[in-house]
Amino acid sequence: MRSSISKKVLLIVSIQIIFSNAVKSQSDSTVLWQGSIRAKGNNAVIPHATIASYKQITTYIADEIGNFSLRLSYNDSIRVAALGFNSRTIVLKEMPQDSLAMIKIELNQHSFMIKEVTVKGYQGILDPLIFPKYIDDSPKIDLHLPNNIGSRISKVPPNERPDAGNMNALGAVFSPASFIYSKVNRTERSKAKLPEVRQQSKLWDHKEAIAGRDIIAAISGYGGEELDKFMIYCNIHLKISAADNALSATRKITALLEEYKARSK
Repeated sequence: MRSSISKKVLLIVSIQIIFSNAVKSQSDSTVLWQGSIRAKGNNAVIPHATIASYKQITTYIADEIGNFSLRLSYNDSIRVAALGFNSRTIVLKEMPQDSLAMIKIELNQHSFMIKEVTVKGYQGILDPLIFPKYIDDSPKIDLHLPNNIGSRISKVPPNERPDAGNMNALGAVFSPASFIYSKVNRTERSKAKLPEVRQQSKLWDHKEAIAGRDIIAAISGYGGEELDKFMIYCNIHLKISAADNALSATRKITALLEEYKARSK
């Protein structure tokens, strides 16, 4: 009796050892995993996807039609990534296989590639980006600036600028007296105007320093079109002299702002 029981126990232990060894052998051995990588939804092929093995710490690349054939451990897990798709981690032994022992890995697409983009190059001096096809004929804003403000744009000193009324050599032949008067008068006129122009330029620089656009914007709190309207109002009514400083200019701008608001009501 005892002998039969011992034989049964020995048989059960032997079966357990054989089964555990088979499982261990299967988990340690490598298995050929074959399959394809597709886009979820439309089943489109994903070429050249990256496959990373967690156990072997190695990366592989699928072919141009999304197929792969890898010899990995039975208990291995892989990470699949492709441009434009969400990455996915997969436990190989949990993946279902078809009748040909192939597995299909599907990835969710999050962006789409543009095959072709046409960029227009430089089209020469008549490029519409440089010279618009249609001339802007919208009404211009009259800033009511002094007549001599344009003289500040030119870098040429006033006494060196050409005189539109200067006579040419032909005029000197027919009217020598007028030619001499024109030359002398031009020189004297330039000498007389030069200090005045310099003084006016200094005054404009002084006004810009203590009552420029940025300062008026900070005091008024205006911006955009409303600031442009108030700037026109200041150009007409704001009087700044060489004796003014930042404090007095601020007071004048504040007073004009109150007048402007009262008129706008």
